[in-house]
Amino acid sequence: MASWSDLGRELDRWAGEGRIATLWWRDDDAAKLTPEIERLVALGRTFGVPLHLAAIPLDLTDALVAALKGNGNVRVLQHGYAHVDHAPSGAGSWELGDHRPQGRVLEELALGFARLDRAFGARFLPVLVPPWTRIDPALIGRLPGVGLRALSMEGARPQRFAAPGVVALNAHCDPIKWKGGARFTGIERALDEIVGHLAARRLGRADGREPTGLCTHHLAHDEATWDFVAALVERTVGHPAARWIGLEAELEPAEAPC
Repeated sequence: MASWSDLGRELDRWAGEGRIATLWWRDDDAAKLTPEIERLVALGRTFGVPLHLAAIPLDLTDALVAALKGNGNVRVLQHGYAHVDHAPSGAGSWELGDHRPQGRVLEELALGFARLDRAFGARFLPVLVPPWTRIDPALIGRLPGVGLRALSMEGARPQRFAAPGVVALNAHCDPIKWKGGARFTGIERALDEIVGHLAARRLGRADGREPTGLCTHHLAHDEATWDFVAALVERTVGHPAARWIGLEAELEPAEAPC
């Protein structure tokens, strides 16, 4: 289990090798303007850290769009379409599974893409975040057909492209323990996920180019989770070997090599 000191030592190792450890921040389930999302956006703005809101297109409200207008610190990603479970009982929660015709699923994703593009323009990045981190593998290669050029799941990616034209940009730390009710997973466990991925990148056991991703859920945060996220951002922005990035550069080029 890692500590804040372990994180500092790992970043020092990156600095000693003359390398920059890139990090990125994704927050899921954005749709409405709430006190929690206002707190989240304010935290990112305070430290100048790019924040990627995974928004649910069907539930997106005008109030949230208006509140984010002109905020260059925020990027928007696509969180499925309606965040509705279509799987039978006992099969887990799936919106983007094979439980419906593939054409219908792609049609909804295209509708969601168009809605977010109209609402946010250039701040909408063509990155799909599947609800419940589940997607039918047969859909991935068809995402470019609806405009989506990246897929954000969980864990270290095995390679840069999840399919031709679809960049994998995963999250590696979720500081919330979900089973038994949402609550903070604990500093040691959360840092273990971050430090572990950073070390794997540095040592060549994971793709060194993939930025280390933090995934939060503003609506499910207890105060301990808020405190951890604030401490993580504050400690890393002050380290010369750490850099929080927006995903724009990670989307270019969008085509896998032949």
